[in-house]
Amino acid sequence: INSPLNTEQIHSRVMGPMDNGLPESDEELDAEQDAARMRFMRDRRRARSLPACTAALLGDGGARKRVQFADTLGLSLADVKHFSTTDEPLVPHAVLSRHQSFQAPAPQMHAQPMLLPCFPDPVDAQQRLHEQRVALEKVQVTQFEVRGQVLTRTEDAQAAVFIRYTFNEWLSHVDAPAVRVLNGRYTFSVLVPPLWSANAVHFALGLRSSEGEFWDNNGGRNFSLRYGYGPQNALFHLVMS
Repeated sequence: INSPLNTEQIHSRVMGPMDNGLPESDEELDAEQDAARMRFMRDRRRARSLPACTAALLGDGGARKRVQFADTLGLSLADVKHFSTTDEPLVPHAVLSRHQSFQAPAPQMHAQPMLLPCFPDPVDAQQRLHEQRVALEKVQVTQFEVRGQVLTRTEDAQAAVFIRYTFNEWLSHVDAPAVRVLNGRYTFSVLVPPLWSANAVHFALGLRSSEGEFWDNNGGRNFSLRYGYGPQNALFHLVMS
């Protein structure tokens, strides 16, 4: 004979295990609903609507614009002004004074642009040779070439004579060897590229021997050739000394 069940045992068999008076399945459902509600409130964004009347934003009070043409009002479509060749133009004083202050260089008759030496004629080559063992004796300028003759004074048969030149104001330079033609006399040749009128060719002459290194650089100023105007017959042949 089974003993009668008490009230707690009967309630436990009918409702199952309880926590705070609610089944576990109901608590989980409520928790999920609360979490979904919190996510919805967090992600919600309010939208602002534009005014119903766009004219209120433009501030025109809703008035319509009217377009009228000149010909419908009897007005002329063009304004014509006639000028005469005897009329003097009105030139501003500032422009006129600037034009009058500018003086263009007077063109030289029978002159052509060419490289011209910026150093005196090397007539003192023998004196410079005695002082510095190397001296420029002669220079010849053509349209695309600079040629020269150099005197040297050395006992070294293996001495090297060269020309150091630049086309870009000594930002870079090139050393070119001179060629021996006679005892103590050398020649050099430099091809000149097309240059702007503001450019120049600068060069100096060097001698390296067992006795040391010697230079002829025009007293520290270098030998310079700049573009200028010379006689037409000297365009392809300019000789100094």
